[in-house]
Amino acid sequence: MKLILLENIYNLGELGDTVTVKAGYGRNFLLPRGLAVPATKDNVEKFEARREELQRQADERLAAAEARKEAIDALEEVRFEVPVSPEGRLYGSINPHEIAGKLTDMGYAVEKAEVDMPEGPIREPGEFTIGLILHADVQTEIKVTVVAAES
Repeated sequence: MKLILLENIYNLGELGDTVTVKAGYGRNFLLPRGLAVPATKDNVEKFEARREELQRQADERLAAAEARKEAIDALEEVRFEVPVSPEGRLYGSINPHEIAGKLTDMGYAVEKAEVDMPEGPIREPGEFTIGLILHADVQTEIKVTVVAAES
């Protein structure tokens, strides 16, 4: 499926790029979220007419992401106190949703989709470095500390 990107997409392309993606990714993710349009002749002409406006909006989103990155970089750690089994493993796990929720509660607006945990959820106490993808061009890392809760 050929699409024209309406904004920068991490690991895919820049605003205005014509990309070929799998039909499901285009149909179920990019098109419904307004991140891309089908690469038809009409859409190419419409995109060229709106390019300046879209570029201005993309620059505003980038500036906002940079500001969020600076605020998050000032944060030393995100600390979770959770119940731990006698074997030293967590009851449950700490996933992107919980990390995003904790950051939001601390005053840093972060969405679940922006938390990058390629190794999967945290299942044991310790210190972990978690990636945040705030924008296609803005990534940062935070330190997550998981400790056993006092009973």
